Amino acid sequence: MDFLRRHVFLIVCVVVAVGGVALIITGARAMPKVLEEMEKVEGIYRQLNSLQSQPVNLAQIEAARQRIELLLEDRAQVRRTAREEFYGFKPLVDGVLPNGDALKRNEFKRTYGAKMQSLLESLEYGAPPTRAEIAVWQERIESEEAERRESGTGLEGGLSEPSSVPEGPPLTLAGVLTPAGAVEDAAARASMNAAQKIYCYARRFDEYRPPDMVPSLEFWSEMEDTGTADAPDLWDIWHAQIGYWIQEDVVEAIVALNSEAAEEARKKEQHAWVGILPVKEVISVRISDSFVPRDGEEIFGPAPGGYDAALPPGTPETVFTHSGQSATYDVVQFTVKLVMDQRSIPLLIDLLSKDSFHTLLRVSYQAIPPNRRMVGKIYGSGPVVNVVMDFETVLLGDVFRRLLPRSVCEFHEIPCPEPEETGEGG
Repeated sequence: MDFLRRHVFLIVCVVVAVGGVALIITGARAMPKVLEEMEKVEGIYRQLNSLQSQPVNLAQIEAARQRIELLLEDRAQVRRTAREEFYGFKPLVDGVLPNGDALKRNEFKRTYGAKMQSLLESLEYGAPPTRAEIAVWQERIESEEAERRESGTGLEGGLSEPSSVPEGPPLTLAGVLTPAGAVEDAAARASMNAAQKIYCYARRFDEYRPPDMVPSLEFWSEMEDTGTADAPDLWDIWHAQIGYWIQEDVVEAIVALNSEAAEEARKKEQHAWVGILPVKEVISVRISDSFVPRDGEEIFGPAPGGYDAALPPGTPETVFTHSGQSATYDVVQFTVKLVMDQRSIPLLIDLLSKDSFHTLLRVSYQAIPPNRRMVGKIYGSGPVVNVVMDFETVLLGDVFRRLLPRSVCEFHEIPCPEPEETGEGG
């Protein structure tokens, strides 16, 4: 023990020296691994650093860049085409949208009424005979009968020949009116006379008598002439304008289809009338009250049949496109309900959608039984159906949002760009 106390310092020094030697030996053995790992890290760093200055996949990156440039170029071309060809829409009154004053708004109100009336008249429309018109034909039939009686009593004196009157029963066994029956039927003759003068049936805006009588085209109610000087709100002007644009497309497609058929009939020296034309009646054209939101409650449109107005679905969930309002475009839905020749439905769809952003969402139809008594609306002898067609149209934001009134932008929570400095509606 005395030995340990006397030599403690020496012993500690020896132990430290031995430990140092052991650490040196251990570290020397581990150093190659450390250096190897350090070299790996340094190599990875050099690779990363080289990627920043000169990528190894330059060909792929250049191809991707070119694709992006082409996509941007295509996007710009689509917008140019949309402005110049597909979106040839102009406000009915220059300077009224997005912030026209009272004078401009009142001018729009007058112009809108005249334009909607002109749109309806372009259909060359008419209606079945009224009771008064049937009564006139009843008097005419009675007059004809009197003339025949007078002619018949004068045969012995050789005064005149009786007028030619078809003979036979008034109805066939199937209940179809015969020529002999038509001569004596005032309602049938009045109905045929009215049908021979028109291309299709439709109702005016002032014939709104729900639920039996609804106007064929949708006239925005705030644009009605009330005899006051109050200017309509910009909110109503925008929705009236959108409705007019869409209905103009629909009516132009119907007119084009019927006009082509009428021209073919004239070439064959036939009279063009509703009974031989494709579109027999415009029951209703209705536009969604506002832009279709991205999310909404699921609803279903009415089935075809009857003469009530058909309304748009109103939500993206019920249609196959699932299209709703986005940051770059807005969506409007509209529904067209017609009576027409079933064979012409694809032709009308093509006319309405081939040069526009209108997309057919769904179509359904129901056969209309033949009018055996030839009374009321006469549609002809072809396969006639009551058809409902739902459409949507996409309004590109950078084309249309410059026309949006502030109230519309705020309601839909979308940014309103500054209106362009042009003379075409703001």
